[in-house]
Amino acid sequence: MRKILLLLVLFPAISLANPPMPDEPPCGEMHRFNHHGMEGENGHLPRFLQGIDLTDTQQTEIKALMKSMHDEFKAKHEETKKIHQEIRNLSFSDDYTDAKAEALNEKANAMHKELGLKKSRLNNSIYKLLNNDQKQKLKTNLTQSEGRFF
Repeated sequence: MRKILLLLVLFPAISLANPPMPDEPPCGEMHRFNHHGMEGENGHLPRFLQGIDLTDTQQTEIKALMKSMHDEFKAKHEETKKIHQEIRNLSFSDDYTDAKAEALNEKANAMHKELGLKKSRLNNSIYKLLNNDQKQKLKTNLTQSEGRFF
């Protein structure tokens, strides 16, 4: 009876003790999934281009465009995070005023607008690299997906 109880207690603990295999990263270092389709540094193409047959030249040009914009997007994203942290800090401080909060929110909105415009320009640059058949296929995919890619 003691052996059965001991097994019942130890079995879940043993099954949860799952050390990483030699070729796997430790649990804290797992790669994050980028669901926005902007994977500039690791060379992936945007999701909205899935199912479109691109030439090697087009793929390299698109990856180069994305890589050139990646650092800029990253810097702007960090700046946006700082503004949002300032808003949080102001919200829970004694020196809160509506004017300060409004100024920070306007700054955050301007940054968001700027990032959206840059993303639109990047997407348009990618679109201009496609031939007419690819553009038609992209439009068909976008109407079928109803905005899932963006």
